[in-house]
Amino acid sequence: MRLFPLILVDSTNTFAHSLISDGLSEDALVYCSEQSAGRGQRGNAWVSRAGDGIYCSFVVFHKNAFVRDQFVFNMLIAVAVRSYIDSKGIENAKIKWPNDLLVNQKKIAGLLIENSLKGEKISVSIVGVGLNLNQVWQDDNFETPSTSLKMLVGEDYSYETEVLILAEHIKKYLDYFKAGQYDLISKMYHQHLYQHREQAEFLIDEKNVNARLEGVNSDGSASVFYEGESRKVYHPQARMMVKRS
Repeated sequence: MRLFPLILVDSTNTFAHSLISDGLSEDALVYCSEQSAGRGQRGNAWVSRAGDGIYCSFVVFHKNAFVRDQFVFNMLIAVAVRSYIDSKGIENAKIKWPNDLLVNQKKIAGLLIENSLKGEKISVSIVGVGLNLNQVWQDDNFETPSTSLKMLVGEDYSYETEVLILAEHIKKYLDYFKAGQYDLISKMYHQHLYQHREQAEFLIDEKNVNARLEGVNSDGSASVFYEGESRKVYHPQARMMVKRS
């Protein structure tokens, strides 16, 4: 895996796209101390202050990954990031559908995965990961309250060290995807899925709905039960809300 360490960049995902456009053809890791225009889901900004977190993008070239399996790959990355968090002694991290990691109902990490497709196959994925390391501040305007490794463990972390440890977790779990162990990936994902088989609050077509989360499907939809029937809902038309403690 080729490394691209940066100090300041607009967005590691954007930088990764430029590398591919310039002819990059091997797996790579782009990481930085600070982003000036970090990107999250639904076009939201990811606040990326210097030294506060891991801000990185993994470039993964695929040999035999199909478009229909895009969200299985998403599941795998979430499980790998959760494994990294678990390695820090935090055993109760949960995966919130579709792309967040929570600890004690507070957001510690988010994913932004962008795939390039050729016919029925995925040619390359850019896996953006933002993970809170040393953040101690809070912003009440965030939809989901935030937390960090420092707030949970009480230690300071070096992003340059931690991003390489995270990379080892990503590489380990990528082997499951390459081997086609999709059922195992789904099982690991659901083992740590936030509010799985519980009543949860969703915002569906701008309406607040209480529904039971039955599971997440390989196409990225969530199966939820409400108003007497099971339904498939898709993000961002459906969003899962987090209980505020």
